[in-house]
Parts: sequence; structure tokens; C-alpha cells
Amino acid sequence: MSMPQILYLCAVAVYVLFFLLFMRFFVWKHFADKNFWRRKPKLDIEKIRRMAADLGREVPFISVMVPARNEAEVIEKTVRHLSQMNYPKDRYELIVVTDQKEQAARDAEKPELVAETVNLLAGQNRQGQLKPKVRALSVAVLSAVCLNELGKSPRFREQLLEATGLDKAPEQVHEGVVYELALELLKSNGALNRRTIEHFFKHRFSAGVVRQVYPLYLSLAMPVVTSICRLRDDLNGKIVNRMLRYTAKASHQETREVLHTLTQAITDRLLSSVASMARRKKLAAFVEEVFNRCFPTTQEIVEGLAEQFQTDPSCPKLKHTAVPFDFDGSYPGQLTGHEVPSTKGRALNWGMRLISPDAEICGFYDAESRPDPDVLLYVAYRRLMDGEKVKILQGPVFQVRNFYQMSPFCKIASLYQAIAHDWYLPALFRRLPFVGGTNLYVDRAMLELMGGFDSRALTEDLEFGTRAYLAFDAWPEYLPYYSSEQTPPTVKAFFYQRLRWGTGHLQVMDKIRNDDSWEAAKRHRMLKELFIKGQLEWTLYQSATFVPPTVMILWWNRMIDPYVVSNNVRWLLSFFSAVYFGFTMYAYFRYRKYLDNSSQPEGLLGQLMVLLQLSLLPLAAFLFPVPYSSALLLKKLKREPKEWTKTPRTPE
Repeated sequence: MSMPQILYLCAVAVYVLFFLLFMRFFVWKHFADKNFWRRKPKLDIEKIRRMAADLGREVPFISVMVPARNEAEVIEKTVRHLSQMNYPKDRYELIVVTDQKEQAARDAEKPELVAETVNLLAGQNRQGQLKPKVRALSVAVLSAVCLNELGKSPRFREQLLEATGLDKAPEQVHEGVVYELALELLKSNGALNRRTIEHFFKHRFSAGVVRQVYPLYLSLAMPVVTSICRLRDDLNGKIVNRMLRYTAKASHQETREVLHTLTQAITDRLLSSVASMARRKKLAAFVEEVFNRCFPTTQEIVEGLAEQFQTDPSCPKLKHTAVPFDFDGSYPGQLTGHEVPSTKGRALNWGMRLISPDAEICGFYDAESRPDPDVLLYVAYRRLMDGEKVKILQGPVFQVRNFYQMSPFCKIASLYQAIAHDWYLPALFRRLPFVGGTNLYVDRAMLELMGGFDSRALTEDLEFGTRAYLAFDAWPEYLPYYSSEQTPPTVKAFFYQRLRWGTGHLQVMDKIRNDDSWEAAKRHRMLKELFIKGQLEWTLYQSATFVPPTVMILWWNRMIDPYVVSNNVRWLLSFFSAVYFGFTMYAYFRYRKYLDNSSQPEGLLGQLMVLLQLSLLPLAAFLFPVPYSSALLLKKLKREPKEWTKTPRTPE
């Protein structure tokens, strides 16, 4: 047998091996369905109350904690979702943990941003680079003034309120829409397409009123954009012309001239009002007032929600605390007098101070989580069934909600991550006490005895799960209730998130290896399983990704002989590829209901483009293990990440 034939047979063997490894997904699916998903009991509040009464006790009290630093874009929807869980409102509480550093950073940049914005609005900053936040604040101020000017017309206000249905909404609601629409117009150079417009309004209003509200808000946003163009001589009105032609859909010259004249008239009035405020020295104070609305902190949003919840019997109690800048990060911890780096574990340990004495179980979610509304019923059910034996419950996380806002690679990665949590996680629990850090429920007494989380760990969740086993023999139980979340939308953000995960995995191994206070047999078991699920698998999968391009290069150079196998075998190998693509499409349709469909592409062509992006699976498969391989390499070079970094969010 010649060397080209041997090389091809080796490649075929590797290809068949990894196809068989891939087929394990269906074995895992059978195991997960049989033991968890199909065995979920039918639960409601009354059933839980009856179970508790039969046991002579109250319904379990649950504390749900959400760490949230720099999460102003997503936190309100998350808190509102958590407040509507199917569970007695007096038997659970929400604890949101923010960070003092966020407020301090916002306050520190405020004077400079306000001063630069005042200069711009006063016509003293017409050239040079414009800071994004100065532009945003200027647009916000102009939006507020414009709404106030046009709002003096009773007829206009009547139309606005009738179209939006927000007859009782505060003025800031309308102001915010005008502001965000004007910003979108500036970002697109005045040429918003229909899909972007509909996506913009679907996030804020019901689909049925989009056509009615769009022209009303556009009539306000256009003068704001035009005002910015006038204040910035370098724009030369090009954005205004594009805005009239593409966004306002004014295809006829006469229509454009009419709209241009009306917009310029409103712009004159708008800039005159701003100039009058500047002359009366009221502009700076007004800009400061708008600044707080334009750049709200997570703390301010949560405090506002807490006030609303106090008078709403349909909501649970909402507690809020901000981590002091000098909190050392341990539990119960102390204040050091100097700044301490922020981590998720540090925030959770501070938040543990607010847990109600009545709480039996503590739940944890990320700032953009959307858990199944019935999850608390199941947690209480398991607590009532087996009491304190239920130490840790870990549910799946489908990180697909911002699917349509991701790059093609991240789309594919998010689908396979969801499949892994859906099917593979129950099988993983037979070997490793994996804890994911969100959609997680922990026995409150054990949590306190463990001293909370390791605030220095890059993966505080995995560290917590392994330590719970080593110290308390606690092992996670699969929780068959999903939580949807986001995946980082860019390849760069995805890479750094997974790099942190990989580095944290190695960090946990080092910690176990260096701590001889735990039982040797347990330590050996954990290190063995972590090595298999870490270094071994990462190296194996990364090596496998080089096989297809290597085979392709060898084939082009006539260094392999594919005819050593029959046509049927070659057809079978082609069938394997079709299975991979078909499975990716299946995953897309399986998790489609968890996606934020307000940003879904319109029409058949848009859907086909999404499916076309999923066809980049071969490239994505090569990139999946790269962050973990990089973690191994950087660890060897002693250049691995040292600090915990926050995952970027997509606005919702």
C-alpha cells in the first residue's frame, strides 16, 4: 500500500471517529429526555401549597440574586421578568447587586461631558473629533427641547398619544424614543432601511402601531438630526439629504423640498430655543438634567423599580445594594480602605448580606437572564420532596436570545452551546460537578458555610461546584427548566469570554492541586475529570480541526489517493458532512422560540441569509476550541489573563 493511500485511510479513520463522537449527542438526548425532561411533574402554586401543608410547613422561601454592573441596557427587563415568576410573591425575593464604581465613573466624567455638550450646542465646537457621548448627550438635549416645542401643539400631542397608546406615559418615554431614533439616523448617515426601522419600533411598541408611530416620531427626530448637522459644519447637510430620500421615503423632488422646508423651519425654532437657554445661562443646568436621563446607571434603574415594587402587590420584594469600592470580596468580608478589583464572585458575596433569614435556597441569574416562569415551583417541589438533601440545582442556559444580532460564527456557537446544555449537561453531571453560575440554586446554609464564592476566581462557578463536592460531598442535580441569555455578538468578545473560561478551568485545577486539606481520593478524582474535560479534549478537538485543511492541501498536491476506498465509502463521507449541516439547521429551528424575534430579518430572503450564515459551520468548527487552546498556550507562557472581565451585552 502506497503512502498516499495510507494517508487517506488515516484521514478517513479520523473523520469516522469524530462522526461517532458527534453521534453521542443523540445518546445524550435520550438520557436527558428519559431522566429529566419527560419526567417533569405538572406543578402550580396550589399544588406546592398543598405539599407544604401536608408536611406541616410553609412554602419554601427563595432568594434570587442578580449581580449587575454596567447593565443599564438590560437590567429593567430582567427584573420585571423575574418579578412575574409563577410563585407566591411573599415567598421569594429579588436581590440586585450593583457596584459603586459604576456610579463613581459616571459622576467623574459628567462635568467634562456637560461642558463639551454646552459648547457644541452654543455653536462653539464646529470642527474636530466629536466624542460619542457628547454627540449622544447633544441629541438627547435637542430631543427634549424639540418634543417640548412641538408638544405645545394640542393636535400633535393628541395624535402622538393616540398612536402610541401611551396616554399616561411620562414625557421621558417619548423623549427617549426620539433620542434613540435620532441617534440611529446619525449612525446610518441618515439612511435607515425598513428592517432597521421596524426592529427599532417593535422593541418599544406593539407591531400593529409601527406604521402610525413612525412618521410622528420621525417628524421629531429629523429636526434633531438637522440641528446636529448645522452645529457641525463638517457634515455639510449630506445626512439631511439622505434622511429625506431614504428614511422619509421622499422619492419625488417636490416632496423632498416640502419636507426639507418644514424640517428647516422646525430646526430654526429648535436652535433658537437652545440659543435662548444659553443666553439666559440655563443651558448648562438643563444639560445636566438630561445627562442623568441619558446615561442612567444600573443603580438608578434598580432603585426606580424598587420604589414601584413597594406599592405593587403583584411583585415580590426587591432589594438593592451596591458593592463598596473597597470591599475585599470575601464573605462576610470587610472594607479595606483601598479600591479592590470587581468580580462576579465579589458582588455575590456582598449581596449575601441581604438574604432574608427565612430563605432556604438562593438562586443566581445573570443580568440578562430570562428563566422559565415555573422554575421556582420545581425548586420548591424538590425541596419539599427531599429537604436538605437537595444542595445544588443547575439548569440549562440557552444563550441564543440575541441570535439575529450576532456574527455568523457566534450564531453557530450559540446553537451548539444550547444543545450542550439541553442534552449533554445531564450526562456531564455523572462525572463532574459543573456549576454554571446562572440558572443555579444552592442550599442557603451550605452557601454560607462555604463562605460564598471565590472572588478571585476567573470562573467562580466551576470553582464553587468543585469545592462544594470536596468540602460537603454536594453534587449538582440537573434542573429541567431553561433560562435564555445572550452570547457575545462578536468573534472578539466570544474569544475573550471563552479564554476566561479556559483560564479559569486551569486555575481551578491549580487550586485543587495545591490544597491538601481535602481528601486525597476526591482531589484525584476532580483533577482527573477536569483534565479529561479540559486539556485532553481541548487538544484533541483542536488537533482534529487541522485534519480537513491538511487533507485538502495534500489532495491538491496529489499526495493522497482517495480511490483507495470505494465510491460508496466516499459517498458515506459526504453524507457525514450533510448530517453536520442538517443538525445545525435543526438546532436553529429547535431553539428559534427562545430568540428575540423583534430583530428577525424580514421575508424569505432574510431567512435564507440566516441559513446561509449557518453554512459556515466548517470554519466555525475550527474556531470553537481556539480560545481554550490559547488558554493552554498562554498558561505555559505565564501570560494568561489575571483579571475577571465582564461579558459585553446586546441592548434589549
